[in-house]
Amino acid sequence: MKKGNIFTHLAAAIVVTILTALIYASVQQVHRSSANDPQLQISRDISDKLNTQGGPIDKWFDNDSIDISRSLAVFTTLYNYKDEPVVSTGLLNGKKPSLPRGVFDFAKSRGENVFTWQPESGVRVAVVLKSVQSPEYSFVAVGRSLLEVEKREKDLLTMTIISWLLSVGIIMLHWLIDYIVKRTT
Repeated sequence: MKKGNIFTHLAAAIVVTILTALIYASVQQVHRSSANDPQLQISRDISDKLNTQGGPIDKWFDNDSIDISRSLAVFTTLYNYKDEPVVSTGLLNGKKPSLPRGVFDFAKSRGENVFTWQPESGVRVAVVLKSVQSPEYSFVAVGRSLLEVEKREKDLLTMTIISWLLSVGIIMLHWLIDYIVKRTT
């Protein structure tokens, strides 16, 4: 009877562990994937303008530029057929952001590439790169800092670990009390 009891508690601890991991993974994925929402919308809007309507895209390219290593704002960059930045609302170390070559090939073959870019230590950006058919531009990239998302993920991990420790601790305490009561009776 005592062995079955420890296995029951162990099974409960395993179930708690699996459910805690599932909750963490689910919420983390919601945080991370929703970090792309503004970039998806803006890149697709600009792409539609460039591909079909040839209309003005000025509203996405005001004369103000941000430092993408410090700002949480969304930035937009247009690239030419040599994959070089031509116009950008974001700057990194005073220069228009140059993305790694491989991301352009993937976007060209699939139409769109959604990825995380770390141009330097301490700077992580969620980027949507869209292939466009325009006389002047071949790609539009829209990105924003992951700083706040990563803070939320860190807080989520802390909460998850504390909840898991409390849950497993309660299961172990219950096992210990049950063991002591059965041993003394």
